[in-house]
Amino acid sequence: MGKIKKIFRKTRMFWASKFQKCTGWRITNRVQHGSCPDDMDRFRMSDGFEDPGKWERSLKQAFEDAKTDKEMADVLRYAFLEEDPAASFRHFQELPASGAISRLLAKLGVDKSGVIADVGCGRGHLAYALHKMGHERLTAMDPNGNYFTGTAYLSSLNDHNIEIVNDLCKWRETYGKFDAIVSAGTVHHWQHIPQVAIDCRRTMKPGAYWLMISEFYARTPREFLSLLSNHPTAKRYGSYEWAYPASVYADLIQSVGFKLAGVIPWSYNKNEFLYTPTTLDQQLTRWVNRNLLKSNGTVEAFWNEVDLFRRFRFGPTNYLAPQVMIFQRVGIGEN
Repeated sequence: MGKIKKIFRKTRMFWASKFQKCTGWRITNRVQHGSCPDDMDRFRMSDGFEDPGKWERSLKQAFEDAKTDKEMADVLRYAFLEEDPAASFRHFQELPASGAISRLLAKLGVDKSGVIADVGCGRGHLAYALHKMGHERLTAMDPNGNYFTGTAYLSSLNDHNIEIVNDLCKWRETYGKFDAIVSAGTVHHWQHIPQVAIDCRRTMKPGAYWLMISEFYARTPREFLSLLSNHPTAKRYGSYEWAYPASVYADLIQSVGFKLAGVIPWSYNKNEFLYTPTTLDQQLTRWVNRNLLKSNGTVEAFWNEVDLFRRFRFGPTNYLAPQVMIFQRVGIGEN
């Protein structure tokens, strides 16, 4: 144990020295206690709603606001929540994200005949895009069946065979059905992440994968406050939003019978899983392609980056806001 402590101390000293040389700042263990009340004490967004009917009414108000507010119009387009659902569906299909997701599923051994669920699907634009790419056995699951914010528009289309599930009781009675589930920008809306993750796990076959895509991340308390205080729908309409460190998503989901199997970081292949393209980081992209699911691969890189940032607020940050976190259903063991 003494040797391990010595190695850890030397490692910390190495990174502290590197940080000081790069920035001129000195790392100390001194804690800044701050004041009271501070900005976190004054934060008052913890009572946001997740009610489908209220969300539908709020979005209708957003449509009205967007007629004179370009910023809100841009938000609705970015979130695929335009007043014309068909336009949002077309917009999503024009982006590289659905193709990237389809290729990733294939890499994980889930081909176009695999059984896949889009969980927290909202309008269902991702499930519909995957259907258009040739995926044959799709489920779109969301407890919201409304027209503008839920699955009613998807239900109105007659050019697909996607199963639509709005009934949570039916969802919770589904066992071992799916080869993979996908969720895009939805987990941060879950007010009890492990509980909903258990409901998802129940529907998955042993060894099935969960692609958690485009989540809402905050690395520090200050970033959390900034993101929530300026969130366009939470601030205006009171919708429930919550940003977490990426490591928190990993810990909460792994606590209920999943393992983190792979991580696709920010800037991989021009951010093809997201809606904010970047320049191509060729070196990172090649490395991730070779090491996505390997031991000492992307999961190790993720935790190394998390640990470095936690200790020193220093280092690379590609894995602190990943494009995709890949979880796999595993056994719960005996202990």
